[in-house]
Amino acid sequence: MQRNTLSKVLIVASVAASFTACKDTTPLAPQAARPASADVVVALPAPFTVRAPLDAFFINQPSEMMIRSDSRTDFVLQRLVTAPGAGGWHTHPGPSFGIVAEGEVMITRYSSKDGCVSTTYRKGEAYFEVANEVHRATVLGTDHAVEYKARFYTPVGGAFGNPAADPGCTP
Repeated sequence: MQRNTLSKVLIVASVAASFTACKDTTPLAPQAARPASADVVVALPAPFTVRAPLDAFFINQPSEMMIRSDSRTDFVLQRLVTAPGAGGWHTHPGPSFGIVAEGEVMITRYSSKDGCVSTTYRKGEAYFEVANEVHRATVLGTDHAVEYKARFYTPVGGAFGNPAADPGCTP
């Protein structure tokens, strides 16, 4: 048999065996109630980063949006899984858009005009980060946060975040 045909036969046999292997109809014994204080371990999704070069472009859709790039840059997609606590102050070379999938994330932004401004985002909410704006994220509560990010104007193969000095914001 050819290798592909053999692989297909093995896959079909495995699937068929999984449907027929367990025919036990013995009822399960009742389990003891779990104490309310028992720790439950929840598997977190794995973080990822994917990126690809994007040629120069110009998108003009008045009056809602205009975005352009005069040079080749990377477009980046990420899933971030972040532990509770404050992250470091940083900037991005281009705009970033985020969606909070789990948890609560407070974004603190600093500008010379407005000083420090914090906004909290919860599951299902989206936000954006302005290019070169000093900011940091703080995951609130005791659970990890899961976020999805889209980043524009990242130098090809380069960093999409750059450390910044603490502007002296207080919580």
